[in-house]
Amino acid sequence: MNKLNKKYKSTIVTMFFNLTELKDSSPATRSPEFYLNHGRAILQLDNPIIIFCDSKTKPRIKEIRDELIGENNITIYIEKNISEYDFYKNNWGIVKKNREPFSYYLEDDYARVTVSYSLTVMFKIIAIQIAAERNDFNTSHYVWMDFGCNHIAPYNIKEASLAMLNNPHPKIGILYIHYRDHKELENMILFCNLGNCSIATTIFTVQKEYVSLLYTKALSIFYEQLFNRVFHADEQVFIYVYDRHPELMTLYYGDYYSVITNYHNPVRDWHSIKWYFVNSALMCNRLDLAKDASNKVYESVMKGLITDIPDEDILYFKQIIDK
Repeated sequence: MNKLNKKYKSTIVTMFFNLTELKDSSPATRSPEFYLNHGRAILQLDNPIIIFCDSKTKPRIKEIRDELIGENNITIYIEKNISEYDFYKNNWGIVKKNREPFSYYLEDDYARVTVSYSLTVMFKIIAIQIAAERNDFNTSHYVWMDFGCNHIAPYNIKEASLAMLNNPHPKIGILYIHYRDHKELENMILFCNLGNCSIATTIFTVQKEYVSLLYTKALSIFYEQLFNRVFHADEQVFIYVYDRHPELMTLYYGDYYSVITNYHNPVRDWHSIKWYFVNSALMCNRLDLAKDASNKVYESVMKGLITDIPDEDILYFKQIIDK
């Protein structure tokens, strides 16, 4: 069967730009080889994929893609350097000026988070919007996957990814790691300056009808953060999207390591679900969310998908469900 004639449910969207060639590259910026090596996990997936890249990175990506699945007609390369997009050009100077008072961006822990890096990870919102407008494969869902995501989510990536691609959640399917209450988020400047993580955007899925909603909501918060001089990365934008528009999202639970494997059922990182989501939700009087996460863990235990959990922790989740 011609691959283009096969009906796919999801289009993968990803990007690979050589950040070492941008004007604010630092010694901490990861090399192209790092991403190309880890990017093989995505490039092996026999699903439609739209890759944002440039004329220098495309040949290297295409060589790996063709090696892994053969020359095909389900891969589209959008060749344009990140520095040529208006989003990057219009906002680079603003983010750079906003960061001048914060010396920690020069420290080792933050040196890799250059202005270009932060705008590039935020660009995924624009990339999905462009992909949906193109509608090359007429799929019902778009799945963002960070190029090289398996360096942080290394488990069972091919099988788990295909399960996600073939059966994506409705709305915006996203991994919520550490629950944050609305009151904690009210002071955007304080919350963002503390660098707290909450939602993982390494991988997420978007039903076609929700792409433009995500695009407009996320960008409005991005510019609000720019106004408040606190923009750091896309994940701090997404937590505000959920806080203000929870009806747009379908949550699943875990940690960065399980952002793929836990998509349908928790199979890893139940400790993180207990301590960072369920406990945090309970402390914020969100029994509804604590119950939902607890129920998903308990169901996985009953199905034999989680086998390393002590009886007292099973009882903990069951008691929350029964409240």
